[in-house]
Amino acid sequence: MNAALRRALSALGIAAFVAVALGAAVSTALSLHEAQAHVAELNQQMEDLEARERRLVPPGEHDKAASPFFEAKTVTLAGAALQQRLEAAVSSAKGRLVSSKVEVAPRGEERQVSLAAELTIAEADIQALLFDLETGRPYLFVDSVEARAPEATNEPGGQMRVSLTVSGQWSGTK
Repeated sequence: MNAALRRALSALGIAAFVAVALGAAVSTALSLHEAQAHVAELNQQMEDLEARERRLVPPGEHDKAASPFFEAKTVTLAGAALQQRLEAAVSSAKGRLVSSKVEVAPRGEERQVSLAAELTIAEADIQALLFDLETGRPYLFVDSVEARAPEATNEPGGQMRVSLTVSGQWSGTK
């Protein structure tokens, strides 16, 4: 082999080695970028789960000293406390309360306080809302739930419109 041919083959070998090394570097960089995106997504999911875990205390683990009834001087104040409790639960579940109305109990059931509400919430957060409402104190009962799918069904994470009625017991005048 002559020297020129050896130099050409040597240069070709070096160029091939550099091309393979460059390809491997680009592939590694793309893999690292995908891995970083995946780690960021997992971190966000972990933060969401930790926030949900802080909100969702298992039944029986709530403050046992808290009364199971609405402690208020009047049924009107008990209704306001029920509304505040619902607002806090909806906000904690990343929803938005659109409207609410305290419903007057029929004669003979004056100690029951009910509230009808309209809200918007992501489908994934409805379970957290219902769990919070039914396991917290004062005790609340979800009497009815009606959920309507988001209008843009092809959009993930769309907000559902939910109508619900919750009720609790008022302890009576103090």
